Amino acid sequence: MMNTNNSYFEEMKRIGYAWEEAQVERKNRKQQIIDTLGWDSEELKAWYEEDKAAVFPFPQGASKAYRAWAGSISRKEDEVEMDDFLWEKEVHDFIDTLRRAGIQTFVYTNQSTAVMENLHAFAAEGCTMDGLCTITRHEDRWGDEEPTEVMGIRFSVN
Repeated sequence: MMNTNNSYFEEMKRIGYAWEEAQVERKNRKQQIIDTLGWDSEELKAWYEEDKAAVFPFPQGASKAYRAWAGSISRKEDEVEMDDFLWEKEVHDFIDTLRRAGIQTFVYTNQSTAVMENLHAFAAEGCTMDGLCTITRHEDRWGDEEPTEVMGIRFSVN
């Protein structure tokens, strides 16, 4: 069974939640500025600059790595399953994040028409294709559902 206590991903989660809380606080502050100082205030102009600078702390590829790990845990899988397509600009951050988190293998189960692009991009990032495999998903959507076998390709993250 996959280790559900990954300190790297737990820290990403903490940072992400803190960013979301700060975003809510910023939006509340915007409304306070509008209500008290108006739409033409210097404070509101400053708020827009602050909001523009408040970018999410992780690139999309890193976020997809986190979601793959978290989703695999929720589905009680034995290893990380990546079922989403990665755009070219996301692959490096995805693989780098898996490495930083100590993930040694993942199973790629995406079935989009552009799968070949991801397979070659994983190889370019130094991953090794170990071969075809199946993994078992335990999803609980409408009650007590039976485990599902999913076809994939296992990669080693070197």
